[in-house]
Amino acid sequence: MNIATRFAAAMIGTSLLAGCTTLTEGEFNTMHATLEGSPAVKRLVIKDCIAREKSTSLGEKKTYAAFMNVSVAKYETALCSRISNAIASGRLTYADYVKLHSPTADNSKVIRIMQGR
Repeated sequence: MNIATRFAAAMIGTSLLAGCTTLTEGEFNTMHATLEGSPAVKRLVIKDCIAREKSTSLGEKKTYAAFMNVSVAKYETALCSRISNAIASGRLTYADYVKLHSPTADNSKVIRIMQGR
């Protein structure tokens, strides 16, 4: 993997689902284009996301898994795959991402994505 690909993978991996990180629209669009155009980078991002999600507490995993209609054992893979695929396909947009930071926003689209619908 060349340096640009490694950088993009690192940026995406650290940003994906990181509540404390706010991406600019340009960064999000770069992430979308990278995930859309490189299956290898998408696999790497999903793998890194799964590794990060493994540190989620069992109680939270049970809640999220029930919410997502998956078993606890499949939670990490389902979440990371669904979100990464939604970004890659353009189904999850920058506007959707920005709304995640608002407690009053309509996030039903993101919920449907997380539930695999």
